[in-house]
Amino acid sequence: MGLGLGTLLLGGPTLGIFAAVVSPALDRTFGGNVAGIVGFCLAAAALILPVCALVAGILALRKGERSWVLWVGFVPAILACAFWAFMIVGEFLFPH
Repeated sequence: MGLGLGTLLLGGPTLGIFAAVVSPALDRTFGGNVAGIVGFCLAAAALILPVCALVAGILALRKGERSWVLWVGFVPAILACAFWAFMIVGEFLFPH
């Protein structure tokens, strides 16, 4: 459950707060491209975490787990993976 809920917390609000508050503060403090590197690492974690949560949910389903805890974590993982899949497909179909 924690992995799926962590996926939602890292994917949306954390990246938004980073872009609005932390990134300008890092640019003012350190200069250069420190905020870009940290932002890329956060985005990579936001991409990897839903995949891990999805795999963990699938493995739990195959083992016979059917509790509400599984679904509370698995449904956000499915939604986050679908979001990233649509984003990636959109980049290939309609490049900038």
